[in-house]
Amino acid sequence: MKKILLTFSFSLVQILAYGQKTIDFEFSYPENSNFVIEQSTNTSGTMKITGSPQEIASLKKAGYNQIRKLKYVVDYSSVYKTGKKLTDSFPFEFYYSNVSYDIDSDGKKQKREGGFPNAIIKGNYIDGKPVVVQNSDVQAANDLPKYFLYNFPKITNMKVGDSFTTDRSMESKNGGASVSGILKYTLTKIEDNSALFSIAITQNSNKSSEINLKGSGTGEMVYNLKDKYIELEKMTINMTSSVAGTVKMNVDNTIISTYKLILK
Repeated sequence: MKKILLTFSFSLVQILAYGQKTIDFEFSYPENSNFVIEQSTNTSGTMKITGSPQEIASLKKAGYNQIRKLKYVVDYSSVYKTGKKLTDSFPFEFYYSNVSYDIDSDGKKQKREGGFPNAIIKGNYIDGKPVVVQNSDVQAANDLPKYFLYNFPKITNMKVGDSFTTDRSMESKNGGASVSGILKYTLTKIEDNSALFSIAITQNSNKSSEINLKGSGTGEMVYNLKDKYIELEKMTINMTSSVAGTVKMNVDNTIISTYKLILK
């Protein structure tokens, strides 16, 4: 009986160790394809402003309250066309078909919508790394976020419970904000043609940043196993930030961001 139990236990260990499903993760796009990527960032929160009586009086005279409710919604869609995948090259091009901003700052609303259908941007995967090889003639289109430039690693034989991290640090152009961001992706489920990941997010301002910021959040990602692309990513981040000066600002925000790839 003892021998049978030992044999059974050994067999069970072998199955658990070597019989699990595994996947290979690599950020890419479907080859020879046309698709649309829809991205959205919805930021809502409250800003509390403190300062001297004179500064607060000037603020109110300009039509702003000490406690301000803020909401910023940014949506943009991009249209992609990919070529054939080669060993050391995978060309693609895209343009932003629609970009919209919906801003509500304490009741003061702004809306703007447009697109850059003629501003073609060309990219390539050279030795597995995505790069922009040719910008458009429209600087506003060149300045928009490009998801494919995020630093996703290439990992083989991932099993449920395995994880990897990516760096989503941010640096404002005027140097006022410098934020380090780490995203941890954990494989939670493997289906027929998809892999599901949970996401844990941590953000902190760097010492050089004029804005003191701290954030954390969670999310989910759906990865297409056959064509090796991210179908969907959604994250919710709770963030607090403050700026010290003669006028002090403290902001509490909730940011919901989504990314979705739709094949034509």
